[in-house]
Amino acid sequence: MRNKREKRGLLMLVLLLFGSFLALTAQAQTGVICGTVTDAKFKEPLIGATVSIEGTTMGAITDMDGNFRLENIQPGKYALIASYVSYQAKTIKDISVVARQETVVRIELSEADLQLEGVTVVGRKNMESENVLLLERKTASVSVENMGAKEMTIKGISNVADGVKKLTGISMVGTGQLFVRGLGDRYSLTTMNGLVVASPNPDNKLIPLDLFPASAVKNITVSKVYQASAFGDYAGAHIDVGTKENTGNDFFTVSFSAGGRTNAFLGDFYTSDKNRGIGVKNLSSSIKDMTGKEFGSFVKKNDPFGTSFNIRNKTTLPDMNVGLGFGKSWEWGSGKLSLLGSGGFKTDSEIQKDSYEAVLTAQGEKKSAFHSDDYNFQTQANGLLSLGYQFENADMINYSLLYSRMTEDIYKHRWGDTYDFTNLEGSNSIYHVYTLMNHQLAGTHSLGKKWKLNWKGAYGITSSDEPDRRQLMFRRSDNGELRLFTNDKNASSRFFGELDEKVGTGDLHLTYNLDDKNLIRFGGAYLNKKRDYYSTFFFYDFSRMPSSVVIDNVYEADKYVNADNFANGYYAISKSSEPKYSYNAKSEITAVFAESDFYPLGDRLLVNAGLRFEHARQTVDYWTDGGAGKVSELETNDFLPALNLKYNLTDEQAVRASFSRTVTRPQFIEMAPFDYQESFGGASVRGNEELKNGYDFNVDLRYEYITGSGDMFSVGGYYKYLDSPIERVQKISGGYIFHTFMNATKGHAAGLEAEIRKALTPAWRFGVNAAYMFTRVKLPEDGVYTDKERALQGASPFLGNADVTFTPQLGGKRNLSLVLLYNLQGPRIYTVGINKLGNVKEQTRHTLDFNARYALNDHWELKLQAKNLLNSTIRFKQEVTDTGKEEEVERYKTNTKVEVGVTYKF
Repeated sequence: MRNKREKRGLLMLVLLLFGSFLALTAQAQTGVICGTVTDAKFKEPLIGATVSIEGTTMGAITDMDGNFRLENIQPGKYALIASYVSYQAKTIKDISVVARQETVVRIELSEADLQLEGVTVVGRKNMESENVLLLERKTASVSVENMGAKEMTIKGISNVADGVKKLTGISMVGTGQLFVRGLGDRYSLTTMNGLVVASPNPDNKLIPLDLFPASAVKNITVSKVYQASAFGDYAGAHIDVGTKENTGNDFFTVSFSAGGRTNAFLGDFYTSDKNRGIGVKNLSSSIKDMTGKEFGSFVKKNDPFGTSFNIRNKTTLPDMNVGLGFGKSWEWGSGKLSLLGSGGFKTDSEIQKDSYEAVLTAQGEKKSAFHSDDYNFQTQANGLLSLGYQFENADMINYSLLYSRMTEDIYKHRWGDTYDFTNLEGSNSIYHVYTLMNHQLAGTHSLGKKWKLNWKGAYGITSSDEPDRRQLMFRRSDNGELRLFTNDKNASSRFFGELDEKVGTGDLHLTYNLDDKNLIRFGGAYLNKKRDYYSTFFFYDFSRMPSSVVIDNVYEADKYVNADNFANGYYAISKSSEPKYSYNAKSEITAVFAESDFYPLGDRLLVNAGLRFEHARQTVDYWTDGGAGKVSELETNDFLPALNLKYNLTDEQAVRASFSRTVTRPQFIEMAPFDYQESFGGASVRGNEELKNGYDFNVDLRYEYITGSGDMFSVGGYYKYLDSPIERVQKISGGYIFHTFMNATKGHAAGLEAEIRKALTPAWRFGVNAAYMFTRVKLPEDGVYTDKERALQGASPFLGNADVTFTPQLGGKRNLSLVLLYNLQGPRIYTVGINKLGNVKEQTRHTLDFNARYALNDHWELKLQAKNLLNSTIRFKQEVTDTGKEEEVERYKTNTKVEVGVTYKF
């Protein structure tokens, strides 16, 4: 293994050295075009103007002084194109470039207020560009971090989840759990184009960010400080995903890539039986409505499921990723109509061999220990449609539709021992289907010279289905024979779960400009969210199965779970569809706000001050264990103030400070006393109807140094006081251990963050960000926790990211980019210990990715991507309180994935 890693490292080093040689050779024989772009009337520099060489991909963005610089240009004559928002584009021809010399060009642009055959020319910023986004970050009223589509492409980032992990102080855990500054999923807010999107995952408040493919994303903006114009339920971060819209030339692109993980490619892969091989169906309505007795009569004559417990073996084919995109614009009336669309489909096969999971006693003895081989096959289909109209005065109306569907097909073969030394094997099949469809309509209108109106509305439908989860448990005797396990009625079963959520939201902002800088903004927002959840169990009783039935292959279950054995009475199937397995929930928030941006000391000091009022009502209809219907209700009126200050030390340096109060509301599933258990022996989760809101007091300080050339440095600190924070804990009731949620007494979160982006040469660039975090929570006095105070669950004390980018200009229309990305995630509490059991901690994780892209010309582009090059084992350890030692309780490997692809642009 070590030799393989060394060979991989050597290969990357050779690639980088070879690219460096090409760059140095090219630079020795090339010249430079540099200069300034200014306003033709006022002679002031234009910040963020685009300057490019006609017929090539070479371009630059002007800095704070209007300067630009294009390097590594082959000698010859070129045409230069300059453009800027609301200015007429200009082309300067016959610019001569001489080797090892600079050609200086001064460009003046005129405002596009001249009527050309009744049409006014209006430009728009390219919000996908890294340099434009950096300037936006520099001039923003509040502290933000962002990443654009171009940076995501260069770094090989395939979805929003991978992009967010590269930002300071943010990490992901498991199936989309987001942690920001040590604060979990519940403390953050996700929006699409500024509007809330519902999550199809019942365990998470936030929508899984990997549902947003990079092909549909214009940019990602993350704000870790609160601003009164946004919903107030975040103390971690507000993550806004901006979807693409057509702002430039017409285009049509097609891309294809293929690859796979090193341990899965063309290997054996196991998967559950499907309905005619096309997937797994939800339970029919007629079976849902049956009583247990009615189902007993029905199942004697009918197959209610259409699938068996059989496990199929197949050869793993290469994973594929197919995508297309198009954009088209038309002059229509006095404005411009633009259309953009993108779509894609991809697969991902993952095998985790010999994973391990154990449960310890307080003395360090194993209550159970299981190994498993895990097989996970994912598919994702997505589509984006954006239709916009831009009026002659730059007013806009835009409609967008985003659709995403992700399936997850998991098979686990488990084997191990329980607390009484019973040797068990398990065959587990899990199938998840997540879908998202979101419609948005938004508009921007100028109402005279002083007023501006922004409005938007959205309606979204999400679903999370878990159709036909199947489990068989077996017991191995001392002589090695394997039989069906009959000691627990829940051991062998099927489970069906369906979640549907609908969200309607609207937002209106009215801005009054007092002058060129100072403004007042006020408005309101409304959000209505509804969720329906249904689930049911089917239990298999094998107690009458003859002892002569010995299992020789757990994959071929139809040898013993078949119609003949059922007809002979060897086993029975019962339906358990108690009311407590389902719940209905609703949340309604009505908000109004007012805020202002004003400069009391000229250009030096910016004050953003605001106040938001939110009336929130949340209800969960559920049923008790005895079948009695109840309602859990939480209704509050909250005032949420925010103060954001920015003091400009120089044109390139600023100090920011933020102070705010925010709210943390419980999630639906946390308020529903509903039991959920994914597999036999796994953790059971149950909600708490007595949960209340938590409130957060936030302080943030930051220093920023951002140059016009794209270099930047920032360092800052923060402190959060958490009043009655909601924590996931373990409880014991009658010897039954389960996870639940409780309001802790108080908590604290503090930390330091730093980020650097620097261009070493025109070809070499690097970025580093790091975060150190301290979190503490005090738990209720009546708990059974091992620690009365501890770090927040899921919070790592340190996080880090580093990337090195090499982008030499090879001459003509060819260009190359090589990127190495490193991620460091410190240890974190994964499961909280109780009754003298220590906390389970995920150990420090290191990840290394490599991405290469090579554009041959305007049409063809090749890519090579390698993820998780280090292929480290993910380990979890638990402290044994009696001995003070740490014992390993879980481990697995995700393995290296390599992908090659090609893109063609028409």
